Amino acid sequence: MQQNDQNKNTGCLCFGKKQKGEFPKTFKKSEKILKKYKDNSLDISDDAILEVMIRLYISENKNKAIDMLQRCRINPNYQTNQIRNDLEYFIPQLINFLVFHQQLQDERLIQFINNASQIDFFFAHLVYFQLKSLSQIVAHNNRIELKIVQKFVKEFEQKMTLNYQGNLLIATQFLKIHLDDSITSSTLRKSITSLSSKKIKQEVYQGSLRIKSIKQNEVVRLYGTNQWEQEMSNKSPSQYLIRNHDDIELEDYISIFENNEDIIKPIDTAFQSNINFWYDITKICDELSKSNSKTEYLHSLLNKMNINLPAAVYVPFVKNSIRNYAVLNIVSRESRVFSTKMRSPYSLTLEIYRPEIEEDYNEQQLIDKQMSLAIKTSMIKTQSQDIIQEQLNAQMNSTYSLAEAQKIFNNEFQNIKFNQFNYQNNEQVSDGIGQFYNYRQTNNQDSDQQDEMIDQQNIFQQPSFSNATDDQSNDKEIEQISNQKQQSELVDQSKLEISSFNSRVSYLQDGKGLVLTQEEYQEMKQVIFGENAMAQQERIKKQSPFQSLKSWQLVHLIIKTGDNLKQEQFALQLICQFDQIFKKEGLPLKLRYYEVLSLGPDCGIIEMIKNATTIDSLQKNLQKKFTQFSDFSDFFRSYFRNNIEQALQNYVQSLAAYCLVCYFLQVKDRHNGNILLDDEGNLIHIDFGFFLSISPGKGMEFEGKVPFKLLSDYIKVLGGVKGTLFQNHFRKLFYKGFKACQKHQNEILLLVEMMYTGHGTTLPCFQKGEVALKELENRFNPRVASDAELFVYVQELINKSLDNWRARWYDKFQYFAQGIFY
Repeated sequence: MQQNDQNKNTGCLCFGKKQKGEFPKTFKKSEKILKKYKDNSLDISDDAILEVMIRLYISENKNKAIDMLQRCRINPNYQTNQIRNDLEYFIPQLINFLVFHQQLQDERLIQFINNASQIDFFFAHLVYFQLKSLSQIVAHNNRIELKIVQKFVKEFEQKMTLNYQGNLLIATQFLKIHLDDSITSSTLRKSITSLSSKKIKQEVYQGSLRIKSIKQNEVVRLYGTNQWEQEMSNKSPSQYLIRNHDDIELEDYISIFENNEDIIKPIDTAFQSNINFWYDITKICDELSKSNSKTEYLHSLLNKMNINLPAAVYVPFVKNSIRNYAVLNIVSRESRVFSTKMRSPYSLTLEIYRPEIEEDYNEQQLIDKQMSLAIKTSMIKTQSQDIIQEQLNAQMNSTYSLAEAQKIFNNEFQNIKFNQFNYQNNEQVSDGIGQFYNYRQTNNQDSDQQDEMIDQQNIFQQPSFSNATDDQSNDKEIEQISNQKQQSELVDQSKLEISSFNSRVSYLQDGKGLVLTQEEYQEMKQVIFGENAMAQQERIKKQSPFQSLKSWQLVHLIIKTGDNLKQEQFALQLICQFDQIFKKEGLPLKLRYYEVLSLGPDCGIIEMIKNATTIDSLQKNLQKKFTQFSDFSDFFRSYFRNNIEQALQNYVQSLAAYCLVCYFLQVKDRHNGNILLDDEGNLIHIDFGFFLSISPGKGMEFEGKVPFKLLSDYIKVLGGVKGTLFQNHFRKLFYKGFKACQKHQNEILLLVEMMYTGHGTTLPCFQKGEVALKELENRFNPRVASDAELFVYVQELINKSLDNWRARWYDKFQYFAQGIFY
């Protein structure tokens, strides 16, 4: 780091002095920031994992906290409708503490993480990717190497590679662990015992060293490669169909960039294979920048990867248990590149299957139930002498040591100064993932940019709308205050009476929208939402030699490099936590969110939401192709006419849910390119590069004083501000959701505060430092004396957001800057 960069210390939020050995202030202040949660009670239940985590951060006796961790379940429970109560969910906070608070020097904590990783394949990979993400601090073109973290990652990788030698999928470990324990269900025990005693191909349950197959099915070998088109193009699918799942050999995946010194060749282990596979997937983004014909080059690289597939690799997402599936093939022809000046993110479609359930597909629920049983580090069996000796040999050859960590860590942290990154609020955000939902437009639609422009005189007119004027907002505010007693009688209900929904809103169909013919509806569906996910799956399946597999399905991803996806991953963790709060309280608030996983300092994978389009893309289509609709509301009632009640219910529940999230987290950059509408009427927000304390726009922060985005275009779908849906459902839903979030605010505050006291100092969302934490807490706790006053306060938030001129002008700014329609 150059000397002139080191002197830029004015206003630094991380350091108080420039003396050697000085750690970021947030480490020192963690006790102060988190002390309000301090409780000396030792009576903590095993499932109170968040309570255990906070004690790890603030307890003077870390050994007791680590003992508590031993009792916590490691793996998620697939039977609880995604209510996360497992340690895996808190891996970002756990690794944050290990690296930034303990500086990789706490032997007991390291041993616990190693033990947990040794019995949980998924946990091990997620720990690896989180550590890998922290091995560099990246912001714009600034990179600070944390070499001691890199060495620790390498050691961890070697240990897990050795630990999982011979194993292919996580089912090996999960099922073997519980097979030796008492199982109450005799049927389940019989099922698992029977399965494990069969000749399960690929040794999925055995965990023993595999015997390589000498003969390999030619179709499996060629499918998805460049040779496939040449040799199979004239054949029908029936001629190359794989009818026996035994023909599929899950080999190790070897990187196509294997000359890279960072890549370790696998030694008969799925752990290393998975790392190599995702390395290649993200490396391709960098390779694409070297080519002018990016899409063609992308397809050729993916076909090259297919030479090593099927393999013992998986998608490390939790949702729908997708990670229990092995990757069969990359459908390269479905991949598309979105190029920016410096980056080339792309979409990815994978064929996957679940090998252990192919022979007994009807046993899937029993197996999932078995895999949902709690796994804890106390379940680790006594190690054999051979394994102990192998570990001792590995330690002798170690490149990482605690003594080295203590020596190096202080020096490395001298370079982590927040002001060095100089996060700019005026950076371009046009390469967000919203662009991936617009590719379905034809070239003719995109060829003439002028066609997308609208009359500037109309743009610069003062906002005018029929249902949301300032006078009406003020009148409504007065009305709310005058009816406090009446409203307070409603706020004590624990759940909304959704049963009355249909009868209340059915009148909205009368005289609203257009009646579409079947042909008009299908054309609109294709143009706006693109190919339906199920239709795409059936189309690809018909051409796949794996179509006979009972568990075959597709998964869709977005691959990005050059971005700090740690912040995006953190934002989605918080949104997931809000979703859990709504579920715990039984509220019909819908957050259809996606998964994000940071795989390295500046790369990762993002789940792609299917059957959805951006509001920007929708508006462009309404102005250019479907001009018979007067506005978004007219389109909504026309398109969803045959199922309008359910669509409106989805719409109001998702609108209220995301309004709450955007308010509490202060999510910004909410233009129509970052908001989706799916084909069931749900609103979905994407791209969370700006939240908590950072907003786009230098000196032009239009969204700065807007509680959340609530334009009249959205409210008009609900019948306007005086409509029944808005008055009796949106307002009530928002209030009840606010109360639920307030009740469970610690679940959000803890996640945020723990991240801030560690590596959060390097995330843009913490640019304002402790002020961001205080403002977040204040949003949960407004100064009101009663529920009635809280109800009025919440309604005022809604009124202030109604077609706020700042939000409206931000949309206008985005239109001129990036052509995003509003």
